[in-house]
Amino acid sequence: MTGKARLIVALDLKTVEHARQLVRDLDNVSFFKIGWSLVSANLRTGDLHELLADLRAERKNIFFDLKIPDIGNTLAQTVKNLSDEPSARFLTLHADTQLDDITIAKEACGANNNLELLMVPFLSSTDESDFVQVAPMVVAAGVTFNEWLIARARAALQAGCDGLIASGQAIRLFRNAWPRSTGVVIVSPGIRPAESSHDDHKRFTTPAQAIEFGADYLVVGRPILNATNPREAAQKIIDEVDSALRRGGSSSSSSGSHSDYLAMTAHPHE
Repeated sequence: MTGKARLIVALDLKTVEHARQLVRDLDNVSFFKIGWSLVSANLRTGDLHELLADLRAERKNIFFDLKIPDIGNTLAQTVKNLSDEPSARFLTLHADTQLDDITIAKEACGANNNLELLMVPFLSSTDESDFVQVAPMVVAAGVTFNEWLIARARAALQAGCDGLIASGQAIRLFRNAWPRSTGVVIVSPGIRPAESSHDDHKRFTTPAQAIEFGADYLVVGRPILNATNPREAAQKIIDEVDSALRRGGSSSSSSGSHSDYLAMTAHPHE
């Protein structure tokens, strides 16, 4: 895939109309992320269907980043509703989704084979320093941060997830564990061009680093949304990705050795 196909622009905006205008301006982008900021805006204005129609008409791909947390029945209904959108490509599940509910969500995708479920093992706004607060019993058991990440990711994939959200060094960790031959997709937020602020991301990479570590897709929001010329900012990232790909920077190495430690993954925050 080219840099254009790999860049996902996060439409984390206050109004749906602003998002529609940005999509029109970013004619060099083919993939957009819709998250809770736009969903909550739609509760007030009710015009999200117009944005979806725009994206559908322009043959753009959609990443629904909702990190859905709920009981299996509600989860299944939500997934089914979103899977009916033909442009939907990715949907995130909450990190605490029970393994049986992941399987239910996968079954709810139904005939839309294009919709892939992604798990978020650990948010990019957190890092290893937060590990002891998030999973104190796991830490007490002597499990390392990387072992914990691998165990959570493996359990989610075995239950039916198609890919993983990974930031920083976790991109390389997951790609080493699941080479591209396994079909596991890695989508990476926390992407910051060298000249950009890191904002609230504790784990971040430049676009080129993410590709070199093994990411398939890069999610970029504020460095593009806040740019004086968003189209130009997006193109710079696309060009940087293409340069990294030409250098052969897309990793597909084989799995390293990691502790499975699956016993804690179903209830990771105990």
